[in-house]
Amino acid sequence: MTVPIYNMRVYQGANYTLTVTFQARDLTGYTVRMQGRTSHAATSTVFSLTNASGITVTAGANSVITPTLSATATAALTAPMIGVYDIEYESAGVVTRILEGSFYITPEVTR
Repeated sequence: MTVPIYNMRVYQGANYTLTVTFQARDLTGYTVRMQGRTSHAATSTVFSLTNASGITVTAGANSVITPTLSATATAALTAPMIGVYDIEYESAGVVTRILEGSFYITPEVTR
C-alpha cells in the first residue's frame, strides 16, 4: 500500500484543522494518532495528537479523521520550523499509516 503524502502549512497563532476522509473504511473502535517531529530521527515531538486529545474521529461507512491544533497550541510552536509528521490508526495491535508528509510552521506577525 502506498501512503498518501500531504504537506501541511501551519500558521503560528491560528487554528489548524485537517480533514481526512476514508472511503469504505469504518474506524469504529480504532485508536488514531498523529505526531510531528523536526526529523524522522528526532526523539522529541513538536506536536502529538490522539483521538483522546486533538483528533476527532467520525466513524461510519466513510470515516473522517480531523486533527486540530488550537490557536493557543500553534502560538506555542517555534517558528519558522520545518518537520515531518504521520497519521496512523491501530486496532488489535495492527498499525496502519494512513497519511504522511512535511509541515512548515510560518511565524505569526500580529500578536
